[in-house]
Amino acid sequence: MGETAGYCGQLVEGFRELGVRADHLDLAPDPLSYRTARGPAHVDVVRWLEQRRRRSTRARPAWTLLHRAAMALLLVHALATYDAFVFRAGDSFLGLRDLPLLRRLGKRVIVVFFGSDSRPSYLNGAEVARGITGSRAAAETAAKRRIIARIEASATAIVCHTMTAHLHRRPVVAFLELGIPRLAPQIGALAERAPTEHGPLRVLHAPSRTVDKGTDVVRAAVEEARNAGANVELEIVTGRPNREVLAAIAASDFVVDQVYSDSPLAGFAAEAAALGRPAIVGGYAWDDLRRVTPAEVVPPSHVCRPEDLADAIRQLAGDHVYRRELGERSRRYVAERWTPSAVARRFLTLFAGEAPESWWFDPARVEYTHGMGMSERTAAESIRAVVETSGAAGLGVSDKPDLERRLVEFAASGTASDVAGP
Repeated sequence: MGETAGYCGQLVEGFRELGVRADHLDLAPDPLSYRTARGPAHVDVVRWLEQRRRRSTRARPAWTLLHRAAMALLLVHALATYDAFVFRAGDSFLGLRDLPLLRRLGKRVIVVFFGSDSRPSYLNGAEVARGITGSRAAAETAAKRRIIARIEASATAIVCHTMTAHLHRRPVVAFLELGIPRLAPQIGALAERAPTEHGPLRVLHAPSRTVDKGTDVVRAAVEEARNAGANVELEIVTGRPNREVLAAIAASDFVVDQVYSDSPLAGFAAEAAALGRPAIVGGYAWDDLRRVTPAEVVPPSHVCRPEDLADAIRQLAGDHVYRRELGERSRRYVAERWTPSAVARRFLTLFAGEAPESWWFDPARVEYTHGMGMSERTAAESIRAVVETSGAAGLGVSDKPDLERRLVEFAASGTASDVAGP
């Protein structure tokens, strides 16, 4: 029903490359120009009604009624047209009420979670930065869990990153096992630019949100690296159409994705990889991720802890052999595993009920305590605020007692190293 960093549109392109009839029923605006192909004409009508509903004041009830009627008609058309559906978490034709109907009619439904839609609110830096803490974070987390439970009751399969599956109960397909469909039409020509041989190396940071991507920390780390002798210049691009971001990546020597990530190659870093540019990704999740993910599935990037970001910049700036080798490994990984058709083929395997056991992840195995988009100290304070106002039950993971204990102990100690494993 919308787009997430080009994932949906490029997945549809992948199905089409395989000869499968597929459409993107994209009802959302496209300010960053990710939309790759037009969908059915009637989708444009529904999108227009949604925009009128949002902009209207006095006539909003009338536009809302028209929009709901159009969505119902869209559902009827979809039921007659499609055998299988891929939804982003929370998307559906009738506010999740149609998922049981799809199941009863024998439709195959895969729901993809992208991170913040499943991550507990107290571990989501964007929400914490907006003041969602304590009892409010507990309430928001409980609301997410209810949505997840409704989806789990009807979906054929659920795709979720292993580092954000805290609130799930059903086994999920690990997000990295399927991958991110990543091959924009412009990439072939853009990738031809040769890396810098002389002069300052160009470092790109392109955050969708500057606060939870740690942009101020990136600036400080680049300045620290420069003071230590690294010959680098930083460019920051934000809020620009995707084609401009791709051009900026092509003009760079390497990128810094974010400071507090829980994925080694998310959307922007994956675009850089497709162009053969290595990415530095900061975060706390790397040991936990390697514990539950086969080595060949973990995408190549230069991961580090947030406090080591300046050292990582110095390393890539000072070692052109390593920098180019990592960029080439990243490019090969995306070109072999994350092309739209490769990802779409895995979805077809999942639709057919033939996914290998190695794809599946039991949420009971989640141990990660740091979340995304915030420092270790902020994460501990956020968890502690929930426990103090709502008790350990407010964390929403009472079905996973080992994880609940780890979160409580981490909040008390403030460091993951003080938390013993189960």
